[in-house]
Order: sequence, then structure tokens, then C-alpha cells
Amino acid sequence: MTSGTPTLETDFYAVDRDVSVPEFLAVAKVYARDVVDAYDLAVTVSALEWEVSKRAKRRAGAVKYYGEHPETVSLTWEYFQEHGWGATADVIRHELIHVHLLNEAGDASHGDAFRELATELQTSVTCERFADPNWWVVCESCGSEMARYRKSKLVKNPGEYRCGGCGGALTSMNAESRASDSRTPRNHNTSRE
Repeated sequence: MTSGTPTLETDFYAVDRDVSVPEFLAVAKVYARDVVDAYDLAVTVSALEWEVSKRAKRRAGAVKYYGEHPETVSLTWEYFQEHGWGATADVIRHELIHVHLLNEAGDASHGDAFRELATELQTSVTCERFADPNWWVVCESCGSEMARYRKSKLVKNPGEYRCGGCGGALTSMNAESRASDSRTPRNHNTSRE
């Protein structure tokens, strides 16, 4: 890693939301290559496959890998459409940290090494919700809300689980019921899983 703190002007690479997928990916790769060079990351951008996911609802990007070898960087189209290029550039830096740490240490986690590099590359560790969940699980005691996108065991059988914050009983409801239920508490400390 370099000792100074380089910065890249993400606006230089900016593309509009009406860009085609191939154009978007071309710009993403050019930006990624410049980030790798500026921060001396152990990443060969051209050795990675780059793709757009039009199905992802809970993640803005992902690195797909086999064993400890990164193979593909996936960027979520809906995230780009919702938040624009600046936020997507943040996701690209985030995913490049994963690739770098996989190449250097076989570590794909958001642990201490990731957090340190995230600070250096001025990127976040998590992203904000950008798709509407299909279900909500709500604690009857403290009002904590957890967004869910699939009909998981927790959504189907909330009585078998307890709130991680207070130990209270949980209930689940589909998003439409929640929207029409004015009695539902709204806790700003929501969880994304």
C-alpha cells in the first residue's frame, strides 16, 4: 500500500443513469484500474470478469470467488439507478478491497484489515437499503424492524425466534400490510439481512 493518501475524482468517470450496461461496465473497469494503480492494490482488473446483476436486492456489489481466488465483480444495476455513479464508485472501491484481501491473505471478510483499507480508500463497509423489502419482522417489545426480501424461516415462523436486542417476541408481515397498519411502530434502528 502507498504511504500517501491518493484521491481519485469520481466525477471524472461519471456516467448517467441512461447508459447501456456495456458502457457502464467499461467505465467501471477503467475506474477500477485507476483505483488499483493509485492505491497499489494487488488486483489485476483485466483478469476479473465484470458483470451487472439486475436481480440483487440486498447488496450493491459482490465478488464471486472460487476458493481464495476472486473471479468476478458483480455490480447491482438497481443500486446504480437509484444512487448514481458516485455511490457506485464507492461500491467498486469496496469490492476491490475484497479482491485485494483475497489475493493477499485469502480473506473475504469485513474484518479489521478490510476496515483499515476502507478508511484509506474512503469507502464504506455497508450500503444503505435501496430496494423495498417484501416482508418485515417486528419485535413486539422494542419495535425493532428487520427487512426481509425472501420468505425465510424467520418470516414464516417468527414465533420460533426472539429479538436479538431485547429478547422480545417477533411477528412478521408482508410489506403491504405493514404500510396500511398505522399501529406498527417505526424504529429507525433497522437491520438489513
